[in-house]
Amino acid sequence: MAKIKKKRQGTDELPFAKNLKRIMDERNLTVRAIAVMAGVKQPSVVMSWLSNANPHDLKSVSRLAKALNMNFKELLLGEVESETVKAMSIADLFDEKEMFEGICKINIQRLVPKKGK
Repeated sequence: MAKIKKKRQGTDELPFAKNLKRIMDERNLTVRAIAVMAGVKQPSVVMSWLSNANPHDLKSVSRLAKALNMNFKELLLGEVESETVKAMSIADLFDEKEMFEGICKINIQRLVPKKGK
């Protein structure tokens, strides 16, 4: 009877290796240069990334993304953040309408959790 190879949990292939290879080709970067940018001591770590191993140290990937002037999600997952996303202000979300004319008193109170609850 043939053995069924059980897939380890969390080993789904990320597009990280493909993205990294493309970036290295586009920017003429070496494995050693990528290792320095990511702050990893061994170039073998980068070699494992290039051979489709999921990175275990996401801080290294984050450092690499910053060094490459890229978004972390774009590098790791291939997801490009929309450049059209803009910060919205209150004026963008609401229309102003006068409710009344006259003098108004506003009282603001800070809420403090009750003790023992």
